[in-house]
Order: sequence, then C-alpha cells, then structure tokens
Amino acid sequence: MIVQRRVAPTLLLLVSVACASGTERASADSVAERRSAASDASAAPSTTPTTTPATDSTVTEYGLGALRVGMTFAEAKQALAGALAMPLETSTGCDYATWRGGPRGVHVMVDEGRIARVEIDSAGIATAAGARVGDTEERIRSLYPGRVTVTPHKYEDGHYLTVNAADDSSFAIVFETSKGRVTRYRAGRRPAVELVEGCS
Repeated sequence: MIVQRRVAPTLLLLVSVACASGTERASADSVAERRSAASDASAAPSTTPTTTPATDSTVTEYGLGALRVGMTFAEAKQALAGALAMPLETSTGCDYATWRGGPRGVHVMVDEGRIARVEIDSAGIATAAGARVGDTEERIRSLYPGRVTVTPHKYEDGHYLTVNAADDSSFAIVFETSKGRVTRYRAGRRPAVELVEGCS
C-alpha cells in the first residue's frame, strides 16, 4: 500500500508535465502558423488596382503628354483636369491659353477652338527623342537622322530645323536655333506649327 501511494503522486506529476509540454508545443505551433500566414500574406502580390498620376511631359509632333494637337479646347481642358483657361472663353480666333500649374516654359496656341500647337522655351521639357532647348544643331540632326529640313531663320543668326512626323507629314516639330543652338521649339499641325510670329 505504501508503494502504491508513492506511485500515484509520481504518475500524476508525469501526466501534469506531459500535459504542460503538450500545451507549450501547441502554443508554439499556433504562433508559428500565425507567423507563416502573415509572411505569406505580405509576400502575396496585391490585387488592389493602383493608379499612376499622369506626369508625362514629353513632346512629340502631336503635342505634349495628354495635351494633343487637334483637340477642341473643351477636350484639352478635360484632359488637363480643368487646368487650361483662355483669356476669353468665347474667343474663336488665334490666342494662347493659360495652363495653370503646367510645366514651366510651355505655351499653348489655340486657333478656331482647337489646340494648334505647343511651344517650348525651357530646357526642362524634352521631346520623345531627347531633344531640348540648348542642344546643338548637330545633336538635333543625330536624334532625327535623315528627317531634318534646315531653313534660314527669319530674325536670328540661326535656322529652323523642321522634323516631320514619320507617319503624317502634316504634323511636325520646328526647332529654332541661334548661333548653332536651340533657343525654343514648337510642335503641332501645319500651317500653325510653321507660323514664325505665332498668333501675331
């Protein structure tokens, strides 16, 4: 009987230790599973759609970013989130719109209610080929090989370097140079893009 009394507490102690050990293992397993699930969730690609703000300010023969030559003024204003304004909203002649918050050095010509051309006089805005104000005439020729037509400048000691659109010659970029370097350029549809004095 004495032996039995000593064995019983010992068995109870072993059972208690085993239960505690099992509980600890279960708890550890649970923590590991939660950590694994969290890791999988963070590693999984997000399916939430993201939007990229329109920051394109590259010039082509057809316009600048979302601003396209040939758009009606209303279409252009909508494309620029309402940032475009005319001195007179009812104007149907040639005039220059104000682009509130737009890129510095950009001027937008509107003629008969449509975007006629964009003019650039800042080195901060480049064409799709990489041309910008300050480039040499040689660089323009290298960026548009075989596509540059050179004519004398009307007022400066320089030239007009005209680059036609590859798929539609009615659109072009005209670079104005003085002493061998680009001072400004414009992109748009003929005949507006070729007007030296703009709306004057």
